[in-house]
This record gives sequence, structure tokens and C-alpha cells, in this order.
Amino acid sequence: MPTHARAHVQKPTNNPTQSRSGPGKRTVVVVVVVVAACFLVASGYNVRDDGVARDSSSSSSPSSPSSAAAAATTSVAFVGNSMWYFNDFPRFFEEMRDDDDDGGVVQNSCLHGGASIGSLLLEGNAMYPQFETGAAVLFLGDDDGHGNNTIYDYGACTVRQLLLGRDDRLVDDPGYPPMTSSSSNGANNIINNTNPCRSDLAYREYSIKKFNNVDNDDDKDDGLGGGGGGGGVPAGGWDYVLINDNTRNPARRTGRTNGLQMLEEYYVPWLLEVGSIPVFLWTHAYALGNNTCAGVDGGVDGGVVGGPYRSPTAAASPPTTTTDMTGLEDVAVFTSLTGVGYRAYVDLLGSYLPSSRAPRIAPVGLAFLVVYEEDRDLWTTLFHCDGLHASPSGSFLQGCVIYHALFGRMPDRRRVLREDMSYLWRRARMMQHAWEPPNPYPDRATAEYLYRVAERVMVEGHVPTSYIDYRNGEMVDH
Repeated sequence: MPTHARAHVQKPTNNPTQSRSGPGKRTVVVVVVVVAACFLVASGYNVRDDGVARDSSSSSSPSSPSSAAAAATTSVAFVGNSMWYFNDFPRFFEEMRDDDDDGGVVQNSCLHGGASIGSLLLEGNAMYPQFETGAAVLFLGDDDGHGNNTIYDYGACTVRQLLLGRDDRLVDDPGYPPMTSSSSNGANNIINNTNPCRSDLAYREYSIKKFNNVDNDDDKDDGLGGGGGGGGVPAGGWDYVLINDNTRNPARRTGRTNGLQMLEEYYVPWLLEVGSIPVFLWTHAYALGNNTCAGVDGGVDGGVVGGPYRSPTAAASPPTTTTDMTGLEDVAVFTSLTGVGYRAYVDLLGSYLPSSRAPRIAPVGLAFLVVYEEDRDLWTTLFHCDGLHASPSGSFLQGCVIYHALFGRMPDRRRVLREDMSYLWRRARMMQHAWEPPNPYPDRATAEYLYRVAERVMVEGHVPTSYIDYRNGEMVDH
């Protein structure tokens, strides 16, 4: 375990305070942290003379608010695992940006539960059958020449198909990738080992045509990004590629080493080719073992119409309440070491990419840590019943941080702070696993507080006091 060199915190003489309404009302102390400037500069930010952090690379971004194309549609590719597909974060993120005022967001994804940067390259998408829901239907049988097959929005079948539009392995080997997934375990092997291009041959044919930009002679929005018959990859490529690793990998020697190798060998040439800006999701810390899902059956749909599966072991497994930080000691250490790993990923890509496409970090883990310090009860509501994935409240906080990381400003309060917060998930293909109970949506007061937490971290450069400013590439060996 690395030495705990706690971040030096310099508090102003007159600490401004702010009260919030909602559960667990408390006083929030705003602090100025010396290490905030170092972290933000390393992550693609600089600090103005007034101490407010801003995105220094946004002026060169194709979707920057300060650019001439501020109202143009922004295209975002999501690459990763269940940290994206819980609460259907890609579609939720589309709802955060207004089409009329900001040009909107189009997105697509390649997601696989439990995947690392390396395993996702090997195994590809595993959203069959999880995205086989009513909200995910693109075409019904006999609609638009698809025969009797219903076409669902599963996303790209492989990372290469998502980023470059073509993966010859899908054409030459219909069996790619293998049915058995190295990242599957227990009940998850039902859902985590099936790529839609293997398990749904109608979708395979459809996705190959669309991502290859073959079917360009119609004006129908095909639901695969780009719209207007433009295929799965938008014209000009993706503006941003949002990437996350298996959550603990960046903090661990073997996982970080593998991630760096895969980024250098595969992502560097692909990103140079497509001209996208990579943005890493610095994920939140969690404690394995705090699982209250087991033994609770959310029904066949799990809160989403059309969800076809339930866990075969859920009824037999009792809930667990033990705390297991998976060797990362506590929430602050987990968060801090994960940040070290993502900074290493950024440094690697930054050594290859031009400054106009410098990689960025969305420090969601820091925002979660702020809530952990200020309101432990509220922090627990940021998680699904498994104690690992985000609840809708956690996804909302994540969305506010990522929004600023991409656009250099917070989302429009009028759009994202609503009396009925469920509106932002009205198009979700799924919220949680089909056999698990649904989570409540945040109320307006909670959303206001979480919005403010993201604003403090991203705009004001606030760093939680328990954050550890590791600066020597620290990691754990297991």
C-alpha cells in the first residue's frame, strides 16, 4: 500500500458557506485547495486569476460553446462497461443537452458489463439481451425492409466498428466474438457473454450496413448515431470518445499496465485516424459486499418494459452488508489511486495526440467523494442496491461532471433540474438488471445539491479534503 501523502488543504480566512434543502440539510464549506490547480492543469484545464477552473481546450473542440459551430450537434461515442449502461447513461446524456439551443447530442456505444479496456477490444458488445426492451426498438417486423425481425438499438458490436465504421471480423467470422466471456461470472454469464452480432443475426446485418455507411440513400433517422441515413458513425467522425476501464484496474499494477498497453496499441492509431477527443471517466469508489439486491425480485421487467430475464439465483441468495474495499483500503484511497491511473492514461495518449485533441478526465470520483464527506446517508443513495453501480441520482451527478468536461460549462438548469426528474430517463432502454428492483429518481432538492457539487468540483476547482494527492504513479500490487 502506498504511503498516504494527504493533500495539503489551504482554507481561506473567511470560509463562505452554503445551505441546501432536501435530505440531511447541512452546511457546505468551500475550500481552496492548492493541489486542485495541479490536477486540473494535468487534466486539460487551467485556472483563471479568480481561481475558477475552466476547460482550456474547449476553444479547439468542434462542439465548444465558444466555437463558431456552437449550435452544431455534438457526437459522442461511449466505450466501456456497466458504469455506462446502468440507467442508460448514453441516452440520459442526450437528454441533458437541448436540441434547439445547443444543437443536441447524438451518441452510440460499445458496452460490455465487467469489461476492461483490453477485454472490450476482444469480446465487444454484450448488450444482448439487456437492451432488448420496448424502449430500444428501432424497427418492428416488416418495417422498412427488415422482414419479420425486430431491430433493437444494441449499439456497435465492437469498438473498431464504433470508431472506424467497419470491423472485418464481423464480416469474415459471424461467430466473433466467442460466446464465453472472461469477464462473466455467476448469474451474469446469462447476459455478459452475448454479442448482438452473434446472437441476433438480423441486427448483425443491419449494423454492418449502417456502420459501414452503406445504406446512405434514405433520409430516415436510423437510431445509430448520425441520423438521416448517415450510418452509425457521424460524418466527420466522433467529436468525443468517452472511455472507462474496469473500475479498479487503473489503481492496480496489472490492470493499469494492461490498460496502457491496449491504449497505445489500439486506441492511439484509431484516435489519430478519426480525430476525436478522448475523455476518461474517473469512476466513483465503492465497497463490494454492500449488496441489498439479493433476494429481492424486481419482476420480469425490472422497471423497463420488455426486459426478458431475471436472475436464476436471486431468490436463493441472502443480502450482504459486509464492507470490502477490494484491497483499496477506504473510499478516499480508492478514489485517489483511481485518479492516478487515469492521469497515466491521459499522459500516454497526450504524448501522441495533437494539443487540439488533448485527452481529458471527467473526475466523477471526486464529486462522489465530496458527497461522501458531507452527507454519508445521501452518498449511499447514489448507488444501486448492489452498492456498486450508480442509482439515477448517481448518474445525474456523473452527467453534470461529464457535461462540463466536454462543453466547458454546466448544463442548463432549466433543462436538467425538474420537478419530475424522471423526464431525463424517458427514453432509457434499461435502468438496472431486469431481475433487480427499480431505484427512485432524485427529487428536485437532491438534484439541486448534486448539481452544485459538480459545479464546485468543475467550475470552482474544489477538491475534497480526504483526497490524497499521489504524484509518483502509486498503485496497489493485487
